[in-house]
Amino acid sequence: MIKGNNDNAFSFLTGLQAASASSKDDGQWASEGFWASMTAQLLNQDLQKSLVSDGFPEQITAFSTVGDIGELDNSFEGVAQFMQSDQALRGSALVGRSVLVSSSIANLTSKDGITGQINVAEPVLDLKVLISTETGVRVRMLAIGPASGDTHFTWDGSDDDGQVVPAGVYQYKASGTAVGDNTVFATATLAKVDSVVVGNGNQGLTVNLAGIGSVPFSEVQEII
Repeated sequence: MIKGNNDNAFSFLTGLQAASASSKDDGQWASEGFWASMTAQLLNQDLQKSLVSDGFPEQITAFSTVGDIGELDNSFEGVAQFMQSDQALRGSALVGRSVLVSSSIANLTSKDGITGQINVAEPVLDLKVLISTETGVRVRMLAIGPASGDTHFTWDGSDDDGQVVPAGVYQYKASGTAVGDNTVFATATLAKVDSVVVGNGNQGLTVNLAGIGSVPFSEVQEII
């Protein structure tokens, strides 16, 4: 029968005990007594048998949990604080910049027009973008023509008659004839980041976009 009485194989256990003995409190001494007992048994353990029947796994769990739970709490708290600080740093760098997010609305300003992206899933020859007010009144029809894949478009803020329309929020819909059918395609908008909100716990960073509102940072497709 093979025995496990090799002092060299387990010498690191007794060495660790001796090195840390002077720094233990009463609660830790109870744990040390257990580890000393376990070390002794390991040195004389029949390697063909397990320690399960002696209840060692359960005792290990109990001592490890009681002894380390405070340190684990502190570690998790530190990680959480680091992640929150990282989010705040990333968020502050986003303010004033533009991001691309899935949306069919956009904010028109007197300085800038509107830039968007269309996911043309099926190739079309007659892609067009209908721009309207928030209440659905037609403002402009942009004829883009042949397109496939991600297709960008811009609107300068003028209506079908060439007149500049007031600044504000407008909506748009992209469509075209794909495989013989009129198809509406998904769109995305380039919007300016007004502010950011750093979430707590499992909540991530949220960006507040001009004309669109609050959007989780995870939904940002591109940062310009």
